[in-house]
Amino acid sequence: MAVVAIYNSKGGVGKSTFAVNLAWESAQQGYRTLLWELDEQGDSSWILSPDGRSCPTNANQFMLGSGKLLQQIHSSKFSGLSLLDGDPNIRSTENFLVAFSRQQQLSKLFAELEKKFDVILLDCPPGFSEANRKVMLFTHLVVVPVIPSPLAERGLNKIREFMILHRGHHPPILPVFSMVDRRRKMHKLALDENQDWPVINMASEIEQMTYRKLPIGEFAPASSNGLAFSRLWRGIERKLLDMVVLRTKPKDDGTPTTEPS
Repeated sequence: MAVVAIYNSKGGVGKSTFAVNLAWESAQQGYRTLLWELDEQGDSSWILSPDGRSCPTNANQFMLGSGKLLQQIHSSKFSGLSLLDGDPNIRSTENFLVAFSRQQQLSKLFAELEKKFDVILLDCPPGFSEANRKVMLFTHLVVVPVIPSPLAERGLNKIREFMILHRGHHPPILPVFSMVDRRRKMHKLALDENQDWPVINMASEIEQMTYRKLPIGEFAPASSNGLAFSRLWRGIERKLLDMVVLRTKPKDDGTPTTEPS
C-alpha cells in the first residue's frame, strides 16, 4: 500500500484541489483509493461525497481503537474511491494521531488499511504540528503544492527540516507549482528558477470544481489542468512503483499492465 501526503506548512496553496484530483486519478487507474482528510475544513469530502455533503468524523471515537476509525470510512460518488472525512475540531484529530503514535497503534492502523486499499492520500492540515510529523512516518511520498515566489525554495527547505526532525531523514518530496499565473513577474521568475517542477495553472477549471462538485478530469479532461493532473499522477505512480510500495494493476483480461511511460 502506498501512502501519499499532500502537505504544505502554509494554507491557501491548493492542497484540497490536489487531493481531490489525485485521488480521482488513482481510482480511475483501478487502485483501491482512500482519501483521508486530516484538515478540519472538509473541502475534499464535500466535493467527492455522493450527496454533496461531508460526513464529519468524531476523532475522539478513534481513541477507542482503529475499528472505530474504519467504521467511519464511506464511499464517494466514484467507484474505487473511499473517503474518511475530517473532524471539524482539528485538535481532536491531532490528539488522536499523537496518542496513537505513542501507543504504537498507528502501525497497526496502517496495516489494517493496507488490507482494504492500494493507495491512501492524506489531505494534511497546514502547520508544523506534531500530528503532521507523526503522519510523515508512514508516508512514502509528500506532494507539496507551492505558489510561485522567489522564496519558494526557502519554504521547501523549511518543510524538509521539519520532516527530518526526530526521524533523521524525510520521505521523497515532490514540489509542484500551484495556482500559477504566468502574467505575474514573480511567478515567471520562480518557474524559471525551478523548471523541472510540475505546474498547475490558475484557471477556470479550479473554480468550476466547487461549482460542479467534481474533479477536473470528470468535466474538463482535455484542459491544461486536466492533462497536468493526469501527468502528475502518472509521475507519482511511476515513483511508487519504483519504490515497490505500489503494485501494477491487472487488466480486465487478467494480464498485467506495463509500467507507465
